[in-house]
Amino acid sequence: MTSNASLAGEVVSAVARAEDVDPTDVEPAMFEAIDGDALDRLFRETTGHVTFEYSDYEVTVTSEGDVSLEQLGE
Repeated sequence: MTSNASLAGEVVSAVARAEDVDPTDVEPAMFEAIDGDALDRLFRETTGHVTFEYSDYEVTVTSEGDVSLEQLGE
């Protein structure tokens, strides 16, 4: 993740790549599933990871900026 990128944006981009769609076409919109600002603030002073469901995926985001996806229902 670049220093200017948001974790929320990285999540949307990862889902878009997995679905082979434009990030603007990912449904639902990120703000409907999780507070992107809170996600970005979460790791400013802490380390670790957080896992949540978004757009048919279990998403894990680490404090290092790594985003991994596991499709739900598989």
